[in-house]
Amino acid sequence: MAFKALHLHFIRFLGPNKEPAEFVFNDGLNILWGSSDTGKTFLVQAIDYMLGAGDLLRDIPEKIGYDRILLGMTTPDGEDCTLQRSMNGGAFIRYDGLHKEAPANQKDAKTLSAGHNAKNYNNLSNWLLQEVGLDKKEILYSRTSGKKKSLGFRALAHLSVIIYPHITTDKSPILSGQWTERTRDYGVFRLLLTGVDDSSVTPDTAIATIDEKVAVERAPLSPDVMGQMISDYEDELAKMTDNPDGLDDEETKIDDELDKLALSLRTMEGRLSETTKERKGVYEEFARLTARRDEISELQQRFKLLDAQYTNDIKRLIAIEESGQFFVLREPMACPLCGAAPEGQRHDAACDGNVTTVTQAAAAELAKIKLLQQELYETVETLSKETVAISDRRGTLQGELKDYQDQIDTALSPDFTEARKQHTALIERRAVVRQAVMIYKRIKGLRRRLDEPVVPEPKEPIENTETAEQVEAYIPKAALRDFSKTVEAILKEWHFPPPRDVYFDENNKDVVIGGKLRGNRGAGLCAITYSAFSLALFEYCRSRNMPHPGFVVLDSPLIAYKEPKIEDENISGTDLKPRFYEHLSTFAGSQQIFVVDNTEPPSDFLAKATHFTKNPAIPRYGLFPALPKVEEAEV
Repeated sequence: MAFKALHLHFIRFLGPNKEPAEFVFNDGLNILWGSSDTGKTFLVQAIDYMLGAGDLLRDIPEKIGYDRILLGMTTPDGEDCTLQRSMNGGAFIRYDGLHKEAPANQKDAKTLSAGHNAKNYNNLSNWLLQEVGLDKKEILYSRTSGKKKSLGFRALAHLSVIIYPHITTDKSPILSGQWTERTRDYGVFRLLLTGVDDSSVTPDTAIATIDEKVAVERAPLSPDVMGQMISDYEDELAKMTDNPDGLDDEETKIDDELDKLALSLRTMEGRLSETTKERKGVYEEFARLTARRDEISELQQRFKLLDAQYTNDIKRLIAIEESGQFFVLREPMACPLCGAAPEGQRHDAACDGNVTTVTQAAAAELAKIKLLQQELYETVETLSKETVAISDRRGTLQGELKDYQDQIDTALSPDFTEARKQHTALIERRAVVRQAVMIYKRIKGLRRRLDEPVVPEPKEPIENTETAEQVEAYIPKAALRDFSKTVEAILKEWHFPPPRDVYFDENNKDVVIGGKLRGNRGAGLCAITYSAFSLALFEYCRSRNMPHPGFVVLDSPLIAYKEPKIEDENISGTDLKPRFYEHLSTFAGSQQIFVVDNTEPPSDFLAKATHFTKNPAIPRYGLFPALPKVEEAEV
């Protein structure tokens, strides 16, 4: 067994007539920050979705028109590949190599099922497990019967991709969130720390049979309680619908209408996207010409000053030349420069006051400056012609920009506005209908229990057997101690206040920090310590060359800085945040740590961070391009 890291390159959202939305991952520490509702958590959920998550991605307006996702990665063996999956779920297609579009040649494409199947390797889960060295592992599911199941990659994913708000939970980071999976989750943790699975456990079939026979008895509800529950549910249902029996038909109708509207919106947005793209090209040329015009204007102002300087120099040199000639033509006299009498002057010898030399030098300099001034005039004339050409071209481009704007305004017609509103309203109504369906089912179930009480069947006597001991999910104390010390070392690197001892509580399956269980803190501190736990597991496996997916994604680890609370012990007033980033920048090494947060990172890390601005005028707006602004239709 060995530490074999997956390496992510990009995730790319595609759709017909839609501008691709792409996020690129780099080696080491990756940082994404910005405003809410810009797609940060959606991006993290999409990564998880492309690693086999069964839940569909959230319904957000920006998602309309996109129908598939590509995830580019490199396997631990150095092989590049690209995974493709529909945004409506289903199986995956794996292509060899990194592709920004699905390759035309599908020869090397391989279909991978989304569900885990231990007996069939043609599924994403087994392929990923094989790549990281954790395939063919069995994990205990029932400590009582010793029942085991094949390890699936989804049992690992929550240890590498931590999505908000799960990162703020007070439950152990080991647990996936399902109570029935607690034994499995602890078994996966044990496997990562020790490299040992549960394949050696032999299930007790007798106990398993007894477990199946013993049903969980439900505490009986009195008729008065059931009647009150029915009344409360009916009041709630009445607020949602007047026709409970027609809810299924209404949901089907809403789904059909959403499909039609989505198709219509894709068509409209396709035309709008193409027009916007062309307008962008024209505007970029217009902006470039405007910048050149301003540059020329600034040069012309400077050239005017230079021309004035040349003119002054020419006047000065002409004066020197004329004065020298006048001096030469005068009667012999004592030299005004050196004081020599006429008879003592030697005109064939050089001196500092040689008028002829000075006059000749002035004439040469004068000719040089006149040449420079002439070249300046030629340059100014060229720039003036360029200015005229730029002005003409800008006028043409302004007309084209107006035409494109008219086309965009036409595309953003009341029909488009109304379609968008209808789509949003239908999504909201569908959510209400689905909730109403659940309530109606509860009402019918309660009525059946109230009107048709079930006579309990006589229980079959269960053979009195000795109580069997449960299978022990044992992790050596030394391994738990070493893991706890790794958590402690990370918290100390972050200056988590104050430095505290850390140990592992086997009952709660979580670490205790400074005598206080990790989850017994505010949401902000839970997020920070959850991050330390996840990174410690990553580092524990890496330093001991043990299997791990090889990357960690943290969504909102520093939420305590965005929403400081009293129970977070004023963490925002410490230097934890800069220490957090400084440590991770070196800690990541050649592997990938992806931090997604609302708050701005320290200035030293802004250059390597991606900022979702939520401002269409300042790139980058968000995960997806900004939607066209929908104006309210006039009544």
